[in-house]
Amino acid sequence: MAPGHAATVRVPVANVWAAPNAGHLPFDPHVWPTSAVTVDQRLALVGHMPTQALYGERVLVLAQRGDWSEIAVPDQPSPLNARGYPGWVRTWELGPAFAAPKVVTVKTATLENGTQIGFGSQVPAGALPAADTRALPHTRADLVKTAEQFLGLHYLWGGLSRWGYDCSGLTWAVYRTHGITIPRDADAQFAAGRPVAMSKLQPGDLLFYEHPVVGHVAMYIGGGKMIEAPNSRSEVRIVPVRTSDFDGARSFWR
Repeated sequence: MAPGHAATVRVPVANVWAAPNAGHLPFDPHVWPTSAVTVDQRLALVGHMPTQALYGERVLVLAQRGDWSEIAVPDQPSPLNARGYPGWVRTWELGPAFAAPKVVTVKTATLENGTQIGFGSQVPAGALPAADTRALPHTRADLVKTAEQFLGLHYLWGGLSRWGYDCSGLTWAVYRTHGITIPRDADAQFAAGRPVAMSKLQPGDLLFYEHPVVGHVAMYIGGGKMIEAPNSRSEVRIVPVRTSDFDGARSFWR
């Protein structure tokens, strides 16, 4: 794919790296979400794999270096690049741009050629049964329901797929499948959202933590509880809302 042109991710998950050869993640979604992967292997991704791009996701090619392409991902907004979240992927993971207006809203789906893709992937109209790309109800309760289907999934730094989610990857993915695009990273989500007082929290609102720079986000689910992807040693979980190291709450609900 030539620099300056759009392309489409043609693999189930493209790992986006901070630089060419910054790290390695074996291409096996049947292993990486499981406990067969050690904590040290997960920690090795920290700072090196900032995000992922999913099948059918449109990207902009910014540059090429050997077998690598620098891309920006438009539907992952980021202050790092006005054109979308930046990073490097292997060039073979990209293909010509094509229209993929349907978003996969089930955990896994299988294309006609046998390729298994996951939640949040994008496909052309008619590529999958209608039930696999069913539009999700636009309610706060359904936003929470979508997040809760990933309970127990291992945390993965930079994760946006069934391989695992990081904290902001989970909130970004849930909002996106409900038709609301929010920034990719926690600090950018905090900056972009509408402030909400703790006394006025509603399910689906986001809670932010860590100082001096926001580094963690969770989703309020009601009843004084939140769902979060906490760190490389843990899984997606529901816990009581924490007030320590709390930066504030934000809403993106329309």
